[in-house]
Amino acid sequence: MKSTDVYAQLRAALGPWFKSEGFVRAKGLLSWCRRRGDRYTVVWCQISQDGWEPYAGSKFIVQFQRSLEPIVGFYPSPSRRLASLLTAEEREEVRAIQNSIIAELRQPPPNHPAFQISENVTAWYREQFRLVEKPYSDRHDVWFRYSSNEHVDRWSQFILGKLATCVRTVEAWA
Repeated sequence: MKSTDVYAQLRAALGPWFKSEGFVRAKGLLSWCRRRGDRYTVVWCQISQDGWEPYAGSKFIVQFQRSLEPIVGFYPSPSRRLASLLTAEEREEVRAIQNSIIAELRQPPPNHPAFQISENVTAWYREQFRLVEKPYSDRHDVWFRYSSNEHVDRWSQFILGKLATCVRTVEAWA
């Protein structure tokens, strides 16, 4: 899956919600912003720079920022990823979705290049196919895994259900 296609899919799924809530597109990545008081709330999606892999897929994050400028990553600005804004129960929902997606990944053949480089690379690559056994904490850096359009849709629906609460939390930051 090309990152441009994933960004387009996320924009189509999330964009109408942001527009209905008074957000406009921001500078950088797939991002939206709105002014509240003297600051901007900026929300963006970012696909991993690891790129797409036919067996392990890829991953993305959703990040929230409160800043003086409507610019992704504006420094210094408080920012947090979506999973850190969720309750423990909601993070368990994330883990359940994550594990269902990991379980659907196609296993690579024994002659896959990642198995030919080094033991460290092999171990790292195999880890991409292991289920998440322990609950995520609010400090865990959770990336949303995907390997198909259906996975991106699944995440989009989950994210849509959490955006309003997350935005309210971020806009309450001093």
